[in-house]
Formats: sequence, structure tokens, C-alpha cells
Amino acid sequence: MTESTAGGIVIALFLLLTYIIFRLLLITWDTQVTVTREFMERQADRLATVVDINSTTDTGSDCLSYQAQVINSGDTRVADFSKMDVLVQYTNSSDSKIATRLDYSSDWSISMAPDQRDPNVWNPNETATIAFTIPSAPKAATGGTVLVVTPQGIVDSAYFSCTCTSGDTSFKSPAAQAADTGGNGDGFELDPTNAFADGGGNASNINGDDDRHRYHDYGFSIKNSCAISGIEVRLDWWLDSLGGSSSMDVELSWDGGASWTAAKTDTVESTTEHTTILGSSSDTWGRTWTATEFTDASFRARLTTNGVGGRNYFLDWVPVKVYYAP
Repeated sequence: MTESTAGGIVIALFLLLTYIIFRLLLITWDTQVTVTREFMERQADRLATVVDINSTTDTGSDCLSYQAQVINSGDTRVADFSKMDVLVQYTNSSDSKIATRLDYSSDWSISMAPDQRDPNVWNPNETATIAFTIPSAPKAATGGTVLVVTPQGIVDSAYFSCTCTSGDTSFKSPAAQAADTGGNGDGFELDPTNAFADGGGNASNINGDDDRHRYHDYGFSIKNSCAISGIEVRLDWWLDSLGGSSSMDVELSWDGGASWTAAKTDTVESTTEHTTILGSSSDTWGRTWTATEFTDASFRARLTTNGVGGRNYFLDWVPVKVYYAP
């Protein structure tokens, strides 16, 4: 190999190496430019993203369901809600500290109303309703914090609580019934479901001295944060004839019929339908109740027909009203 040939090879290798290094530098530069541009775009999106939680409300009697009204007050639209996060933190009724991320679609959902442009997209100046469910109820008289995080990492937070306001359930009708032990054991043996509503027929207890009958499934909806201040039971009933000192008792159960309050009694005898109210807005029937004791699984009303002489007892309606307060 001549010196000129060897020199040519060296120059060619040098030029090839220079080209490779130059291409690598270009690729690195392009990558850095792209990353920088994407970072700047993300920063611009982030700076243009603003969300504000205007309010939160509880939406269920079990203190598990809530809604947050959130306005998109920035300039960035949100279309992929799966990239958002909703987090909650609070102390539950067992005094455990809860801090958790809620799962999109199963634990929380989002909707816009009105949603007149770009359906299912959260546009600037639109208010979204975020409905969320927490895993357990907060401790009584407390609440928690909900955080809404956008795909750009923008966060706003607000306090939520299960608020009780004074009120009552109105008179609620039962939807289930069963004869109980006592007397001849058949309770209101004829048409007992007629006592589910006011009018439209009556339940009959023939030769019913000392018979008992349970009514339940009243469908109450009382927030767990409420204290029970009173209970009323309404009886619309009458007799086939007078005599024998006939009366009707009512007892209440909070544990599905395992335990009962002391009875309250209506002693008015009448051969035409009359209405009596047992209890009052401030009468808790001798015990302290919780809201959870008024579920269909727990609450019962038991009627006992008292007397001698084989009277027939007729019952038109047996609704219950519960009073509550913070």
C-alpha cells in the first residue's frame, strides 16, 4: 500500500467519523428541541388550566354520596377524564384516618349541564358536576376534604360534610307484614296488606283478642349525622262492637324484632274508623335511637289487640313518622 493510499483511507475514516458525530449531535439537538417544546407546551397548558370547586353537597342518607360543582375557569379543555384524579381524606366513624384515590367510573363520574358544545368535553367556563362515593361514612359531626386533579396536575380542594337539618320523614307506609305470636297466632289474618295505605280496604282480625302483627319496610331515609328526636305511629282502626275494654298497643323494634320498646296504647273504643297518634315529635319511646336503626332490615312496628269477648278488630292504616335534628 502506498503512502497516498493510506493517507486517503485515514482521511475517509476521519470524514466518516466526523459525519457520524455530526449526525449524533443533530439527533441529540432535535431530541432536546422536541423535549423542550413539549415541556413548554405542557407548561403553557398547565398555566392555562384553572379549576375551582364552587360547592359540595351530600346526596344520600348514608353519608357516602356527594357532589362537587367544579368550574373550568382556565383556557384548557379536558376530554380524557380517566387522566383526572379525585382524592378524599377524612376520619370515619371508627376513628380511622382515610386518605384514598377514588377510581374513575366506579367511584366517581363527571357530567356537564348544560353540555351544548363538544358533548362529553369539559370546556373552559363550563361547570361540571363530579359525583363521588366514599368507602365509609365520616365520623358524626365531621367531614373531609375532596381534591380534584386535572391531567395537567392542577389541583383544587374543598371541604365536604354530611349535613343534617331539622325535619321529619312525613308519615311513611309499610310495605311488608307478618303475623306474630300471641292470641291465636294469626294476627290480622284477613287482608293484612290493606293496612299499607290510607283507604282502599282494611285488614281484619276476627275474634282477635291478644293477637299480634308486625309491620315493617317503611323505606325511611335519614342521614347518619341526624339525631332522632321523636317518633309517631298513626293508627286508623275500629271495632265490630263495644264492650270488653278493647284497646290496641304499639311497640317498636330497632333490631329486626329481637328487642321491643315499652308499648303505647290507644284505649278509644269505636265502631267507626278513628285516628290516633301514639308518640310525638319529642317522644323517643324510652330509648336513644340512631338513624341506622330505621333501615328496612332493623325497624319494626308491632300491634297487639287487647280485650275480652272475642271482638273483631279492623285496621285501615299504620304509618310511622320520624323526627330528626342535627
